[in-house]
Amino acid sequence: MKTATRSFDRNQLKLGFFGLNCSGGLSATLVPERWEGSWDENLAAATLADNAGLDFLLPLGRWRGYGGKTDHNGGVMETLSWAAGVLACTRNIMAFSTVHVPLFNPVVAAKQMATADQIGKGRFGLNIVCGWNQKEFDMAGVDLNEHERRYDQGQEWVDIMTRAWIEDEPFDYEGDFYQVHGVLAKPKMSGRGKPLMVCAANSGTGREFAARNCDMMFTGIKTEIDEISADIVSLKATAKTYNREIGVFTNCYVVCRPTLKEAEEYHHYYAVEMADKEAAANLVEGRNVRGRFDYLPDYMKKNLHQRAAGGNGAFPIVGAPDDVAELLVRLHTQGIDAFAMGFVNYVDHFPFFRDEVLPRLERAGVRKPPLQLNF
Repeated sequence: MKTATRSFDRNQLKLGFFGLNCSGGLSATLVPERWEGSWDENLAAATLADNAGLDFLLPLGRWRGYGGKTDHNGGVMETLSWAAGVLACTRNIMAFSTVHVPLFNPVVAAKQMATADQIGKGRFGLNIVCGWNQKEFDMAGVDLNEHERRYDQGQEWVDIMTRAWIEDEPFDYEGDFYQVHGVLAKPKMSGRGKPLMVCAANSGTGREFAARNCDMMFTGIKTEIDEISADIVSLKATAKTYNREIGVFTNCYVVCRPTLKEAEEYHHYYAVEMADKEAAANLVEGRNVRGRFDYLPDYMKKNLHQRAAGGNGAFPIVGAPDDVAELLVRLHTQGIDAFAMGFVNYVDHFPFFRDEVLPRLERAGVRKPPLQLNF
């Protein structure tokens, strides 16, 4: 069998699925086509994405749901196990794990990740989360550190894993959070280095951590579209202080139909009329979306709960194929490199996006046709 070629680096504008490992995906809705998040569904979605030439699959790191009639995101596959399974069943696409630093010993995690990377022949990626939801950590009997200290722990965690992946002789590490001795980890990553690493970065401390350690910085769209570039220039300038280049991820949810009217009507149907209102309200409250929403422009404040039910608060991309493609290109020109996308049902709704939007993005020169491998 030939070694698989990772597609992540091929396209200027990178696309992938987000949240498919969770029940509901990004949509807190009661519609019959609601995403259940079973392994069979995940495998079907991963195969569709791989064959279509998408660049990555990014899972949500969740340990409990948002309640409501559906217990939105309550059924969730642990992401390291999930990534290993996905990588074994695909050829080109990258699969990330979303890993909470306080819950995973760095030496154990380094071996788990190297194992997944060996399975995927270099296609494993790491999304680092230093922690935010105390209720989830209560389930494991773990207390979260103060915000600034979470990133101090994250730095020790990354330092230990990096040495485990790279060094061929046993090493000791004495830190404030970890004291490990005689560490020697095998196998190594496929490329004898680190995986591609991503970290959400909203606070100044988070951005410093991502700039120092990661290849991609994950940030939500918080301002007018034409003002995004200034924020991204700031993000990338921070990375340059560490002599590093960094890409920018964002999350979005997509409703694409033959006409704008059809797309808007379906968006209203599933995210307003059929919303799991209790789950959406819990999401807004639990993630303190309301408290972080004051800085958003008026057009993004129109329906906070619709965005929560529509896509876990992500940026909505709603329209006909021309609308969707043009908005993705416009956001890309502002500096966003990768879009982690949610659909109400990835298997049912992505084929229309694949057939109509992807060719438009290829014609715009920001994506290439999918790789064709002969095994």
